[in-house]
Amino acid sequence: MSFRLLVTLSCITLVLNTMAFMTITPVLPVLFDEWRLSETQAGLLGGAFFVGYVTAVPVLVTLTDRILPKKIYIFSGILGTASCFGFAFLADGLWSGFLFRVLTGIGVAGTYMPALKALADDLEEPQRSRATTYYTSVYAIGTAASVLSGGLFTDWFDWHWAFAVAGIGVFTGLVLGTWALPDGKTAAIPATHFAGLLRVFRNRAAMANIASYFGHLWEVFSNRVWIVTFLVFAETSREGTFFVSTALLATLVALAGVPAAMICGELSVRHGREILIRFSMIASITVGIAVAFTTGGPLWLIAALALAYGMTGYSDTGTINTATVAVAEDDVRGATMAVHACVGFTGGILGSLAIGATLEATGGKDSADAWTYALLLMAAGSAFGLIVRLIAGRDHLPALSDSKEKQ
Repeated sequence: MSFRLLVTLSCITLVLNTMAFMTITPVLPVLFDEWRLSETQAGLLGGAFFVGYVTAVPVLVTLTDRILPKKIYIFSGILGTASCFGFAFLADGLWSGFLFRVLTGIGVAGTYMPALKALADDLEEPQRSRATTYYTSVYAIGTAASVLSGGLFTDWFDWHWAFAVAGIGVFTGLVLGTWALPDGKTAAIPATHFAGLLRVFRNRAAMANIASYFGHLWEVFSNRVWIVTFLVFAETSREGTFFVSTALLATLVALAGVPAAMICGELSVRHGREILIRFSMIASITVGIAVAFTTGGPLWLIAALALAYGMTGYSDTGTINTATVAVAEDDVRGATMAVHACVGFTGGILGSLAIGATLEATGGKDSADAWTYALLLMAAGSAFGLIVRLIAGRDHLPALSDSKEKQ
């Protein structure tokens, strides 16, 4: 199979596998009333996916150094499919919904990074870095698709169908991935689980990059969880409407980051990863602060800044992921990717919860001031990531000259 076809099919598979990733986002305003949720409980439900993901990643992705990644991929795809249908037809409150979203997170944990591990094992540089950038960048397309389909099917039928359709998407991704993805490789002499993780923690370049990834996903995923609720607040608190539905606008916010991430990845190949990552984080902090202080502004301004935030916040995703893959030791690549994903998605959990708790403590989801505080906290994710990189410096991060790939 040619490189382009392999990457294209892998990206399509990822989009399908993440069809349930943010289905909760457009459904959350409905569940506020139907399940009588507080803002903190909604944040817990929104973050449940990440709980499952973070719990499973250290096990499932580390196992790819011992078990062929495709075997883990198939098991996880089956679990992910079942969890979607479980939420659709069995969930009836906070805790049952929480359980099924945790299982969805486990399913994605066993498909996303193991598929990337299979790709990385099958390719050499510079194709490996390019494949990693494109593959991780289209994650946002899956996010956008999950928001859009969830919003549309909730509007057309009800929220149960939003999750049923997501389950069909995940199952389709499972079938396609089983056929198209390479098997991957296992280490010739795999390290023990503890020894492998210890080697990852001793890799200072990887750990500095991973720590900044925590802040990156704090911002990105708290934005994904809360964007529809924020847009609903903006539209209902003043005259007029957005130029499209709130679900479609949230989809466009997610999609805006995809070309930005791909462009950032290509530029990093030519000019070095570190300078592109720092520039992206500074841009995201700037736009995030602008969004926070315009929560009472006109709808056209809120829409424009939301789109810009989606673009800047996501632009360095592929580049950060590529940096970790590039500095990982070959025989503990799976363990390195497990720590990378686990730490990053922990940011997703805590960010989602922190936004909900902040809203509840400062006036609720119908208060412009509360959203100002919540959005400032959201932008603090990129600020944290940037501070980590500045403290680590070039000694503990891939040097700019080392991150340029030969054309």
